[in-house]
Amino acid sequence: MEVYNAIPFGMSQYQIKTFVNSQETPERQYRNCLLQLSQKNHAIQECKIRRMRIEVDIDEIKEKLTVSAGYEKKRLEIDLMEKEYNMKEEVKLIEDCYYEIKTYESILETLPSFTREEFEAGEERYWKGRLMNNLKIDLLSGGRIETGTIAALEQTGIAVGRNEQGQLAYMDNNKLLEDK
Repeated sequence: MEVYNAIPFGMSQYQIKTFVNSQETPERQYRNCLLQLSQKNHAIQECKIRRMRIEVDIDEIKEKLTVSAGYEKKRLEIDLMEKEYNMKEEVKLIEDCYYEIKTYESILETLPSFTREEFEAGEERYWKGRLMNNLKIDLLSGGRIETGTIAALEQTGIAVGRNEQGQLAYMDNNKLLEDK
Protein backbone atom coordinates (compact mmCIF):
# COMPACT_ATOMS: atom_id res chain seq x y z
CA MET A 1 0.00 0.00 0.00
CA GLU A 2 2.02 2.95 -1.35
CA VAL A 3 -0.20 5.69 0.12
CA TYR A 4 0.27 4.18 3.56
CA ASN A 5 4.04 4.48 3.31
CA ALA A 6 4.07 7.99 1.84
CA ILE A 7 2.91 9.77 5.01
CA PRO A 8 4.76 9.74 8.35
CA PHE A 9 2.98 8.01 11.20
CA GLY A 10 5.65 9.32 13.54
CA MET A 11 6.33 13.02 13.88
CA SER A 12 6.70 15.27 10.85
CA GLN A 13 9.84 17.36 10.40
CA TYR A 14 7.77 20.48 11.01
CA GLN A 15 6.41 19.04 14.26
CA ILE A 16 9.88 18.13 15.49
CA LYS A 17 11.44 21.48 14.59
CA THR A 18 8.54 23.61 15.81
CA PHE A 19 7.20 21.87 18.89
CA VAL A 20 9.48 19.11 20.10
CA ASN A 21 12.69 21.06 19.65
CA SER A 22 11.43 24.51 20.60
CA GLN A 23 13.39 24.60 23.83
CA GLU A 24 14.32 27.99 25.26
CA THR A 25 18.10 27.51 25.32
CA PRO A 26 20.64 25.85 23.02
CA GLU A 27 21.70 23.58 25.88
CA ARG A 28 18.14 22.32 26.21
CA GLN A 29 17.77 21.91 22.43
CA TYR A 30 20.98 19.89 22.40
CA ARG A 31 19.82 17.72 25.30
CA ASN A 32 16.38 17.23 23.76
CA CYS A 33 17.89 16.11 20.44
CA LEU A 34 20.14 13.62 22.22
CA LEU A 35 17.22 12.26 24.27
CA GLN A 36 15.05 11.89 21.18
CA LEU A 37 17.87 10.22 19.23
CA SER A 38 18.41 7.80 22.09
CA GLN A 39 14.71 6.92 22.17
CA LYS A 40 14.50 6.52 18.38
CA ASN A 41 17.61 4.32 18.24
CA HIS A 42 16.21 2.22 21.08
CA ALA A 43 12.90 1.87 19.22
CA ILE A 44 14.72 0.77 16.05
CA GLN A 45 16.67 -1.87 17.98
CA GLU A 46 13.44 -3.17 19.52
CA CYS A 47 11.83 -3.32 16.05
CA LYS A 48 14.82 -5.19 14.63
CA ILE A 49 14.67 -7.74 17.44
CA ARG A 50 10.89 -8.16 17.00
CA ARG A 51 11.45 -8.64 13.26
CA MET A 52 14.01 -11.36 13.95
CA ARG A 53 11.49 -13.13 16.20
CA ILE A 54 8.74 -12.76 13.62
CA GLU A 55 11.03 -14.20 10.92
CA VAL A 56 11.70 -17.24 13.12
CA ASP A 57 7.95 -17.56 13.80
CA ILE A 58 7.21 -17.40 10.05
CA ASP A 59 9.80 -20.06 9.28
CA GLU A 60 8.40 -22.28 12.04
CA ILE A 61 4.81 -21.83 10.84
CA LYS A 62 5.80 -22.62 7.23
CA GLU A 63 7.54 -25.76 8.39
CA LYS A 64 4.50 -26.84 10.44
CA LEU A 65 2.20 -26.14 7.47
CA THR A 66 3.99 -28.82 5.44
CA VAL A 67 2.85 -31.53 7.89
CA SER A 68 -0.46 -30.21 9.19
CA ALA A 69 -4.02 -30.68 8.02
CA GLY A 70 -7.57 -29.63 8.83
CA TYR A 71 -8.22 -27.00 11.47
CA GLU A 72 -4.62 -27.00 12.63
CA LYS A 73 -3.52 -26.05 9.11
CA LYS A 74 -6.18 -23.31 8.89
CA ARG A 75 -5.03 -21.84 12.23
CA LEU A 76 -1.42 -21.93 11.08
CA GLU A 77 -2.37 -20.14 7.83
CA ILE A 78 -4.07 -17.42 9.88
CA ASP A 79 -1.02 -17.22 12.15
CA LEU A 80 1.18 -16.84 9.06
CA MET A 81 -0.99 -14.03 7.69
CA GLU A 82 -0.82 -12.27 11.05
CA LYS A 83 2.97 -12.60 11.29
CA GLU A 84 3.47 -11.33 7.73
CA TYR A 85 1.21 -8.36 8.47
CA ASN A 86 3.14 -7.61 11.67
CA MET A 87 6.37 -7.74 9.68
CA LYS A 88 5.08 -5.03 7.32
CA GLU A 89 4.06 -2.88 10.30
CA GLU A 90 7.57 -3.14 11.74
CA VAL A 91 9.05 -1.96 8.43
CA LYS A 92 6.84 1.15 8.51
CA LEU A 93 7.86 1.93 12.11
CA ILE A 94 11.54 1.58 11.27
CA GLU A 95 11.30 3.78 8.17
CA ASP A 96 9.47 6.54 10.07
CA CYS A 97 12.03 6.33 12.86
CA TYR A 98 14.89 6.83 10.38
CA TYR A 99 13.27 10.01 9.06
CA GLU A 100 12.92 11.37 12.59
CA ILE A 101 16.54 10.47 13.37
CA LYS A 102 17.72 12.37 10.28
CA THR A 103 15.73 15.43 11.41
CA TYR A 104 17.22 15.37 14.91
CA GLU A 105 20.70 14.86 13.49
CA SER A 106 20.26 17.87 11.19
CA ILE A 107 19.18 20.00 14.17
CA LEU A 108 22.20 18.78 16.16
CA GLU A 109 24.52 19.88 13.36
CA THR A 110 23.33 23.48 13.87
CA LEU A 111 24.00 23.43 17.61
CA PRO A 112 27.25 23.57 19.52
CA SER A 113 28.16 20.56 21.64
CA PHE A 114 27.87 20.95 25.39
CA THR A 115 29.58 19.27 28.30
CA ARG A 116 27.67 18.32 31.42
CA GLU A 117 29.12 21.39 33.16
CA GLU A 118 28.06 23.71 30.32
CA PHE A 119 24.60 22.19 30.32
CA GLU A 120 24.25 22.66 34.07
CA ALA A 121 25.47 26.26 33.78
CA GLY A 122 22.59 27.02 31.38
CA GLU A 123 19.89 25.50 33.58
CA GLU A 124 19.19 28.62 35.66
CA ARG A 125 18.62 30.68 32.50
CA TYR A 126 16.42 27.94 31.05
CA TRP A 127 14.21 27.53 34.11
CA LYS A 128 13.81 31.22 34.79
CA GLY A 129 12.91 31.82 31.14
CA ARG A 130 10.51 28.91 31.04
CA LEU A 131 8.77 29.92 34.24
CA MET A 132 8.50 33.56 33.18
CA ASN A 133 6.96 32.34 29.93
CA ASN A 134 4.52 30.18 31.92
CA LEU A 135 3.62 33.26 33.97
CA LYS A 136 2.90 35.21 30.78
CA ILE A 137 0.75 32.38 29.40
CA ASP A 138 -1.13 32.13 32.71
CA LEU A 139 -1.89 35.86 32.59
CA LEU A 140 -2.91 35.89 28.95
CA SER A 141 -5.08 32.81 29.15
CA GLY A 142 -6.88 33.41 32.42
CA GLY A 143 -5.72 36.68 33.89
CA ARG A 144 -4.41 34.78 36.91
CA ILE A 145 -1.00 33.28 37.68
CA GLU A 146 -1.09 29.69 38.88
CA THR A 147 0.26 29.24 42.40
CA GLY A 148 2.62 26.54 41.18
CA THR A 149 4.18 28.98 38.73
CA ILE A 150 4.68 31.57 41.47
CA ALA A 151 6.14 28.99 43.87
CA ALA A 152 8.54 27.68 41.22
CA LEU A 153 9.63 31.22 40.28
CA GLU A 154 10.33 32.00 43.91
CA GLN A 155 12.43 28.83 44.17
CA THR A 156 14.61 30.26 41.37
CA GLY A 157 14.99 33.57 43.19
CA ILE A 158 12.38 35.54 41.24
CA ALA A 159 9.88 37.25 43.54
CA VAL A 160 6.45 37.96 42.10
CA GLY A 161 4.30 40.69 43.56
CA ARG A 162 2.60 43.99 42.83
CA ASN A 163 4.13 47.47 42.63
CA GLU A 164 2.65 50.69 44.07
CA GLN A 165 0.29 51.01 41.07
CA GLY A 166 -1.04 47.49 41.65
CA GLN A 167 0.68 46.15 38.54
CA LEU A 168 2.46 42.83 38.51
CA ALA A 169 6.17 43.17 39.26
CA TYR A 170 9.01 40.65 39.26
CA MET A 171 12.31 40.90 41.06
CA ASP A 172 15.34 38.70 40.54
CA ASN A 173 17.91 39.06 43.30
CA ASN A 174 16.38 42.41 44.33
CA LYS A 175 16.59 43.72 40.75
CA LEU A 176 13.32 44.74 39.06
CA LEU A 177 12.66 42.75 35.87
CA GLU A 178 11.04 44.44 32.91
CA ASP A 179 8.21 42.85 30.92
CA LYS A 180 9.34 41.74 27.48
